[in-house]
Amino acid sequence: MHTFELKHTTTASAAQLWLALTDPKYLTQWDGNRWAQNDACVGGKLRARNEDGLLFEAEILLYDMCARLACLAPVPKNPEEPEEGSYLVRQEFWLEAHAGKTTLHLKMTGFPDEAAATMMRNSWGGYYLEKIGKVAESVSPQDASNFTRGATRGAHYPGHIRHTELATIVR
Repeated sequence: MHTFELKHTTTASAAQLWLALTDPKYLTQWDGNRWAQNDACVGGKLRARNEDGLLFEAEILLYDMCARLACLAPVPKNPEEPEEGSYLVRQEFWLEAHAGKTTLHLKMTGFPDEAAATMMRNSWGGYYLEKIGKVAESVSPQDASNFTRGATRGAHYPGHIRHTELATIVR
């Protein structure tokens, strides 16, 4: 199995970066999907649907608010020929705050060969991490503050759902 790690540092706070990474309101601004949903709990699902109607669905393995997120997601062996099957990739994100900045780390494991890992590394390293950082910097301080206050009281942020609730964001 092949693995890669990347990181990106932004001036956004950890709460702003977490919202950009996990809240459908912000997630759809960087991932290219028009719809997203996040169960925001271990065993839950992170779902997104692209313009072509294809559904991405990852199982949440670790959800430590404003700190760590890990998902297990199927990746098609050949995006042009979905019937050829897929393989599972573990995506792990973690945040590290320091000196008024936050670094988003990403580790992806489970690629069948170096070529597949390199292709995904180039996508995430050359586009997605930077885009997440820019979206995080655009998250309003009020949203970040409301999220942080709610999290300390055990409340769920409106963009994050439980299995029994239905909430989606459509752009």
